[in-house]
Order: sequence, then structure tokens, then C-alpha cells
Amino acid sequence: MTRSFADSPAFPDGARVALANPRLRANLANATTTIRAKRNQRVAELDTWEDLRLAGEAIKNETLAELSALLSTFEANVTRAGGHVHWARDAAEARSIVRTLVESSGAREVVKIKSMTTAEIELNAALEIDGVRAYETDLAELIIQLGDDLPSHIVVPAIHRNRDEVRTIFLEHMAEWGRPAPADLSDAPDDLARAARAHLRERFLAADVAISGANFLVAETGSVAIIESEGNGRMCLTLPETLITVAGIDKVVPRFEDLDVFFQLVPRSATGERMNPYTSTWTGVTPGDGPSNFHVVLLDNGRSSALADRVGREALRCVRCAACLNVCPVYERVGGHAYGSVYPGPIGAVLTPQLDHVASDEVTASLPYASTLCGACFEACPVRIDIPKLLVHLRGEVVNAKDGVSQEQLVMAGAAWLFASPARLRLATTLGTALRTLTRGRLRAPGWLDGWTKFRTAPLPSGPSFDAWWRRTGRPVAPSRAMTPAPVRRARAPRAPRPTSLNARADILAAIDAANAAAPGAPTVPRDYRRPVRAATHLVALFAERVDDYRATTAIVGPDELAGSIRNLLAARASRSVVVPSERVRAWTDGFAGTVTVDDGIDAATLDATSSVITACRGAIAETGTIVLNAGPDEGRRLITLIPDHHIVVVEASQIVANVPDVMALLDAARPTTWISGPSATSDIELRRVEGVHGPRVLDVLIVRDALER
Repeated sequence: MTRSFADSPAFPDGARVALANPRLRANLANATTTIRAKRNQRVAELDTWEDLRLAGEAIKNETLAELSALLSTFEANVTRAGGHVHWARDAAEARSIVRTLVESSGAREVVKIKSMTTAEIELNAALEIDGVRAYETDLAELIIQLGDDLPSHIVVPAIHRNRDEVRTIFLEHMAEWGRPAPADLSDAPDDLARAARAHLRERFLAADVAISGANFLVAETGSVAIIESEGNGRMCLTLPETLITVAGIDKVVPRFEDLDVFFQLVPRSATGERMNPYTSTWTGVTPGDGPSNFHVVLLDNGRSSALADRVGREALRCVRCAACLNVCPVYERVGGHAYGSVYPGPIGAVLTPQLDHVASDEVTASLPYASTLCGACFEACPVRIDIPKLLVHLRGEVVNAKDGVSQEQLVMAGAAWLFASPARLRLATTLGTALRTLTRGRLRAPGWLDGWTKFRTAPLPSGPSFDAWWRRTGRPVAPSRAMTPAPVRRARAPRAPRPTSLNARADILAAIDAANAAAPGAPTVPRDYRRPVRAATHLVALFAERVDDYRATTAIVGPDELAGSIRNLLAARASRSVVVPSERVRAWTDGFAGTVTVDDGIDAATLDATSSVITACRGAIAETGTIVLNAGPDEGRRLITLIPDHHIVVVEASQIVANVPDVMALLDAARPTTWISGPSATSDIELRRVEGVHGPRVLDVLIVRDALER
């Protein structure tokens, strides 16, 4: 049976177990230190970083303020594009929808893209009950699944495993799920990644149903966006007949152009890269290119209740980048399992209690205290979530939710009584000073209060109290009632009503509208980040430099050198067969001795036996070294640039633009879009980068000079 966090202990107990594991602590320290350094390096390259953060915050706040209308618009546009939208009030309803869709397809197995949302609803276990096997295709999730483990990080779920542990897991369990690992498998990350590629390739080619999450849902166009690295996402989004996307209602953004903010913020925050190797967007169903059946399940599962909390709703801005985990001193020492939730770290400490309802059990009640409140998480958050503020707020919610009078309330009431009277405070200060002096700074509190002083040494007094000094040197002021107001109890924000009817859509939208009844209006999104980053004369050189950083190859050639350069690249890879998307691209292969086939709907098995593919592109980004395909005639179907092991892309110099906003203006949102930044890659094993996990292992880029000579 698939493991879950259901039986996890409260955070203090889980933390004690983690702290006693030296290997875990070493793995975590190495991983978080490495990711932090990469993130800081990439962020420092952008002088627009703070402008991007402000824009990201504003877009997500606009989303929350107009969530009901945006979800309705998204639904209409997905339906118009041939897709289907389903609404789920809670995890059970979402599981039921997906199980019904899988059952109607007749599939007995599905392939899955890494998804926090499907983990949140425990979908794999539900499918297992139906006799449907769900194959996790992300390398880290594969390690977790084969090892019957639980994820410990949002972006790199197997961060707590080292290469030797991964090798053992593959050798002992891979055969239970399909193709076994090679008997002589080493613990080198390259060899481990190759074993995973071979193991999963047969699953990709045979799967009829894929299940994904989503990074973003675009209301304006009905588009879905997924950011990934390995190519397993592209496999799942492209090969099966049916694609089911499960996404939280908080994932929607208003406009397609808003993606230019998040496509810059998320990669740098999550993996420390300028751009992940693969970013995919699609809208509904595209005949002949990708799945013929597309379903979106919009999940509430506590999100509308969180929206009703005037303070806590800020957590719904989260883009799941895990930047807060990588800077958190608590997470770095205890890892993700201690949090007892799919969502670990600082964001999990504020998100999980709200989704599960604050203090509903000892796990959720303990999470707001799993922090030192140092503030590093806020500084790292790309959408400026003030997590320390939320933690303090939720601690108050935990106290308020307790039956009777809690210890915290007694202490605070006592403090209020003490500070309300200068005479009482003066007496307490005098007694405290005397006690500390008598005990030489080793004052211990009685009873249950001893938890506050057991590991702390009270400092010896350094002199008279401020009150004593002021009475001796200054002019005392007589206290008055106006100076000592009665403590004001914080008013709790009303929770959204939870109506129950047969219409999940109506219930969710009603809950959202109730939550937003007295909420702030939508802010104006600042676009100050859209300023030039590099003079045009440097674009070609900068693009080539950034492509090389991804371990792809670049060459700048003249129009009359193109065919010869392509022949040389094909010869260097010993290519015998080539697929091209059009007759125009076929002309670039003049003189090639092998087989050249123009794509007319070639199936995946044939493409799997093809050596190379050659395409043009829609645009290229100098700042990130990214190539963008928009399913144009010379760019081809998504499938042909995914299956063959070698991809040659021809980029005209005039197609190279400065940055992400510039290329967004060139795209047709109705057509599938693939953003390529180097070969497919992963850093899931000890953060060692390995190229060619599931997509092409080799990427060659030919930049054709033109009259602009930029």
C-alpha cells in the first residue's frame, strides 16, 4: 500500500528523530547549501529582481481578489478549446473524479508528472485500490516510489537520499515495477539516470493516460503551464491519448502575459537556473499534436477557507518553488519528513494548517511553531509571502482554538496584569533582579514553565532597571487610565461558509465570493521589470554564451553554410535517419546520405528508432539561452522534438530577443509552446547535474547570420 503522512507525529517528535540521523543532516546541509548558492548567483544577474517580485506579488493578489471570475473564465476557455473542466470541493471528490475518468478510459496503468496536488489528495493510493498502477516518472519521485518512501522537499523530493541509497533502491525494487536495473549498476548519477530512462521509456510509449499537476492556469486563454527539467513532463503531456490535470484553484493567473513574470521568478528560485530545461504551455486539445482528451480538475480542499482569513490568505500566493525551504535553518537540520505533511518547510508550516484547518490535530497545531521566525523565508520568497507574520498569526489561531484556558492565555493574561500597573512592574523587576543575583544567573521557572528556562541561562543584571534610573534622573510621569488601555482581543476573520449541494462548482464559487466579500480589491500590477537588459548588439553573443552554459553546442554560420554545418553535426552523431517538420527544413539536409522523413503523423515507436530531428524555432531568448517552439510549420509537433536522442535547432539571428517578455509577445497562446534550455537534465541525485534523462540527450544550435548582423 502506498505510504502517506497520515500517521506522522507532531513536529517536535518528528524533529527529534531527524536530528538523531547524522546521514540525513549531512545530505540536507550539502543540498540546501548548494541550491542557495546557485539561486543567489542567478538572482544577482537580474537588476530587475525586486521589480519581478513586486509584480509576482501583485498578480497573485489580483488572482485572489478576482478568483471566482478568473476560474469561470478559465473554464469557459478550456471548454472552448476542446477540454473538460471538473470541480472538486475536497480530496475525496477529486479522487472520485480522476478514478472515474481513468476507469472510463479502460487503462490499468497511468504515468504521472511530479505533482504536489495529487500527493495532497493521496491519488496514487486511491488508484491502487481500483487496481490501477500509477507510475511516477520524475526521477526523484521514482526513487521515492520504488523505496516506499515519502517526499521531503517540494522541488527535489529525494533530497534526503544519497547515491548509494538510490543504487540500492534501484537494484532491489526496480524489477517489481518493470524493467530491472542493470546487475552491474554503479552509484554514478549518470548511470542511475540512464537506468531510470530505460526503465520508464517503455511506460511512456505504452501509456494511454497521464496525470499531471500545473504550475499555472491562465484564465484569459484557458492555457496550462508546466515547468520541468527531465522531459518526463513532456512525455506525459504529449504521448498518451488522455491527459488529466489536477490543479488547486489558487494556480490560476489572469493573463497569458503574466507568465513572463513567473517564468523568470520560478526557475531561479526553485533550482537556481536561468530557465528550466523544459517549459510547456498548451490550450485544450490540438488535433494531431498531443492528447485527444484533456481534463482539468479544479481542487478547493480548504483553499476557499484559507482565502477567508484576511492574514492567512497570503499563503495562497505560493508558487511551490521551495526557496523558503532552502534558506530555513530549521528545515536544513530536520528535513521534510518532520513536518508530517506533503508540504514541508516554512510554507508547509503555514499552508498545511490552513488546508487542514488550524489545530484540527496535533500535527497541524504544531506546525506554526516549527520556525525561529528569522525572516529568511520572506527575503527568499519570489512572491513576497511574509511567512513569519503568518506563523505568528497561526500561533494565535492555535491558542484560540484550544478548549478552556490554555497555558499561553494564562501567561499572557498574567503579563497584561503585570504591565498594566507601574507599581506591580516595579516590584516584579526588583524581585527578579534579587533572585537572579542570588542564583548567580541560574534562575529556573517552576512546573511547566521550566520548559522556557531549562536550556536558557538568565543573564546577570548589568545595572539598575530603566524605571529606577528614570525615577532617579528624570521627571516621573503619573500613570493614568489612558496610558494603560485594556488589552484588545484580536478579531478573528470570518471563515467562508461551506455549503453542501450536488453542484461542486456552485459551492466552490459561492465560498470564494463569501471569502472575498470584504477583501481588498485587485491591485495594479507594476511592470517596471520590463526594461531593456542588454544592448541589441550583444544579443547573438549573449545567446550563444548562455546556450553553452547548458552544455549544448552552438555555432554561428552564414545562410550558405547551413546545409554543410547540419551534415557535419549529423555525421558527428553517426545519425542514419532524420525527421523534419516541413519541406523547407528538409532542404537544409541537402547532401545528407541517410534517410530524411518529413513528419506526417509519425508514431512514437518510429520516432524512438530515429536518430535525429531538425527544426526551426519561433524565437530565442538571449538572457536565458532559451529556444521557443510554438508548433509552427517549421517547428513541428511536440512529439518529434521529444523522442529522438539528437535535436538540431536552427535559429535566425533576427529571432533572438533580449528577454522573456520580448518572446512572449511573439507567441500564439492557442498553439502548444515548448521552451527549451539545453538538453533534458536532472539534479535529483546529490544535486549532480545529468543530461538527457528522458528527452534528447544532445542539443545542437545553429545560429544563422542575417542582414541585421547583431
